Order: sequence, then structure tokens, then C-alpha cells
Amino acid sequence: MPVSKVGFQAVNLTKHFAGVPALAGISFDLKPGEIVGLVGHNGAGKSTLLKVLAGAHKYDGGELYLDGKSVVFNSPAEAISHGVSTVYQELSLIPNLTVQENIWLGRELSGIAGLRKAEMRKFAQQMLDEFHLEMDVDRSLGSYPVAARQMLEIAIAATKNTKYLLLDEPTTSLEGEQIGRLLDYVKDIAKRKNVGVLLVDHKLDELYEVAHRIVALVDGKVILDADAESISHEEVVRAIVGDDIADAQEKGMDTTRIGKTSGEVILSVSDVHGPHLQGVSFDAREGQIVGLYGLVGAGRTELLRSLIGVEPVYSGEVELFRERYIPKNPADAMKCGFAYLTEERKIDGIVPGMSSPQNIALPIVTQFSTGGWINNARLSKMTSEFLNRLHVRGNTQGPIVALSGGNQQKVLIARTLAQQPKILLLDEPTKGVDIGVKSEIHSLLKSMVADEGMTLIVSSSEEEEILELADVVTVFAHGKTVASEIPVEDLTVAKLRELAWIATTESIS
Repeated sequence: MPVSKVGFQAVNLTKHFAGVPALAGISFDLKPGEIVGLVGHNGAGKSTLLKVLAGAHKYDGGELYLDGKSVVFNSPAEAISHGVSTVYQELSLIPNLTVQENIWLGRELSGIAGLRKAEMRKFAQQMLDEFHLEMDVDRSLGSYPVAARQMLEIAIAATKNTKYLLLDEPTTSLEGEQIGRLLDYVKDIAKRKNVGVLLVDHKLDELYEVAHRIVALVDGKVILDADAESISHEEVVRAIVGDDIADAQEKGMDTTRIGKTSGEVILSVSDVHGPHLQGVSFDAREGQIVGLYGLVGAGRTELLRSLIGVEPVYSGEVELFRERYIPKNPADAMKCGFAYLTEERKIDGIVPGMSSPQNIALPIVTQFSTGGWINNARLSKMTSEFLNRLHVRGNTQGPIVALSGGNQQKVLIARTLAQQPKILLLDEPTKGVDIGVKSEIHSLLKSMVADEGMTLIVSSSEEEEILELADVVTVFAHGKTVASEIPVEDLTVAKLRELAWIATTESIS
């Protein structure tokens, strides 16, 4: 690719993690005022590319050019200083601070007498007016809905002398008219401020609303780069799933096994609607592993959170052991036989200052107490058994944060097992762990089901993990189930991706 004198350009970028290529020679460009939509299946390299462009990851090979000059970003701050700003899916603003404090966070104006508050307040109000944000500069940011906070973060990024704006799945937490408003907002910023925008989004209907070009990644490579007007939604989907040669057998998985599809139905979910669910239906049987697959924001996590009473169910039916099931809260769900492993172990999972045994015992410590006294001997025996069973390595008596990420994850799995659940809900059970620990966890989960008759419902964005673990697979898209209880022997990686991606065209066709 020839180097352009205008624009932000990547030429033959490569990046490896533990010897595995995440970016395999990516080349593309982004021009001022242009919106480029970036799509690809889970693990295609979208997030890695974004972090490389943002200075959060160092690349192994290739070049970055800014207006024809070679650049190297050693940190996000360096990228920002060159006019490249990024807004990630997880917002970085602080809810407890005011709108004005968030606008100036980390770049406050100060003088001899301290902060120049009047000047800062005036600028904050001008910025809100410029971007048509109806917010009070003195009001707590947390009192505003997610959509407003998302747009404020984009506006803040666009005021940092930004020439190029990288947006990572900005509509994932939004719905309805909020999505349309944010997309209009992005179009306005690109046009009015002549900012080049790289928009990562798996919802093709949204991308086609705003994008001038579509770039698609597969396995760390650009397999499509075309003007949005010249290519159909279906052609984009086919480019992503049709060229996939990494099917299940080539991944070295045992696809000859026959998944368990018979047995008593113990959990039945029928046409469930909720804040982020638009019609979910599937059954789970005793001693079965049910895989939930879908792209980011498809509704998998929200379904699990509904089953444990964190998110409400507006309509539809859930039956547990043939009786209506409406959990009031996670404690109620636990009494009914559920245990839940969260996707975000650092945020919702581990208690950092506690040891591994203490983390395991948290939900069930009352079972080891009599008259207010805890039987520490019994408790220690139980936690030690689980630590040994899961081969947790490291100093388990010290704070859990001293353990590796993989061992922290094993401790959290031990905590769910200690609850002796009838149904175990796992959200991204091997997220962020190495391949060796992943294999250990998979073996453990399968043996638990075989030996104890437990039912597992596993949500994962990794196709290979779903096909390795599940007996049957249910596919999600846009908060709905688009295919339910498909026997694992009927699926490949390519087929899973196709089911998830074809659903993105439904609202268009």
C-alpha cells in the first residue's frame, strides 16, 4: 500500500500474543472526515488493532503513518498528542464527579490562586452547547443515562485537538432511539469537525447508516475493504464467514463426539423479554452442557443475569423443575439451585484483599457457623479440597490478587462449585487465561457434569470453546435467540459465525 500524504494509515501491521498472531499484516487507511466501519467475528483482531492504533499495545512489525510521516505511539497519551483519541466500550468517565469535573479530568486549568474554575466552567458549557448535549455542568454524571454519558465521552475525545477518533462498539449498551441519536452524533462530528472516525460495530445496519467504507477482518487479516455504497450487507457477511477455513477439525477439536440431547428438562426459557432481551427461548436438560453463543451485545450475559435475579424479566416464562421461576435476587437464585460465574472477575468476582479460601467461602460461610461461631476447621477442609481439585497454584493463603489471572479464575470456579448448584451459569469461563489453564478448566467442567449430573449453561464469545464444551448450542443476536439447541455435532466454527452474522441482516432484508 503506497503511503498517503493525508490520513492515518497502517501498513502491514503485525502483533503476536504468546506466539499466536492477532494481527497478520493489516493495511488500511482513514482520511479526515471519513467514517470507516470495522467489522469481524469474535477474535478477528478488531480490539487488538484498535489498541495498537491508540498506543495501548505496541505492534511487532509494520508501520503507522500520520499525514505521510512515520509515527510510533508508546502510550495512549502519545497518540492523543498526535490527534488520535479512542473511546472504548467500557466508559472511563467517573459517575460520582460532576459533568464539568469529568470534562476537565486530568487536564485542569490552574493558576497562582489555584484552579481557574470560572474559565473551566465557561469552556464546559460551551462544549456542551457545541455538541448539542443537554446536560447541567454541575450535575453528577452518574445521574444521566448511559447514552448521555457515552456521547459526553465522545465529545470530550473530540475536543482534544482530535483528528482521528476510534470508537469501540459505542452502541452496545444503548437501545432504540438512543442508538440513532448517537450515530447522528458521530456523523455530525465527522462532517463538522472534519474528524476521521474508525467505528467498530458488529451491527451492519448501524454501520450502513453512517459509514463511507467497510473494512472486515478475519483471523487478523483484512479480507474486505470497500465503499459502503458498492457492497451489500450480505456480501459483507459472506466475506466474514465464507472465507473461514479454520473450522472445528482444523482447530484440533473432537467433533466426533455426540452431544447429550436427551434427558429431563430442568430449565425452560420461553419468549423471555427484558431490558436487553427481545425474545429468548431454549431448554436445558439434566446433566447437559448448553452453549450460548453470539456477538458482543447479543444478549448472552443479560440472559444469565436475568436467571440469577440481577436483571428483571418483563414478559415470557421461565420454569425450573416444571415450576414457574422468578428470582428476586441472586441469593434467592442460589437457594433455588443456581450458581453464577461473572465475566468480569476483577470487577464483580474476586475480593482483592481476601485470601483464596476466604473468596471461596464467601457465599456459603453461614453453612459453617453455629450460634454465630464459624467452624474454621470444617471451612478450611472444604476450601482446601477445592483448591487441590482445581490445581490452584501459588500462595493461596495470601491475597488472591497475588495469584495469576488463571489461578484467580480457578478460585472463582471453586466458589461456584462449593455452592453445590444444580445449574451452573458460566459467563466467559476462560476469559484472559492461557491455553494450558483453559484446557484444565474445560476438563474439570466436563468431568463435573459427567460425575455429578450438574447442568452447565456456558456463555462464550469463543467459537472453539463452545464447540469443545457444549452438547447443544443456542445462538443469540440482537437480544433474541436465532437458533436454539443445535446439536454440537451439526456445527463448525464457520457455521456458528454464519448463524450469528446472518442475523445482522434480518432488519434490512
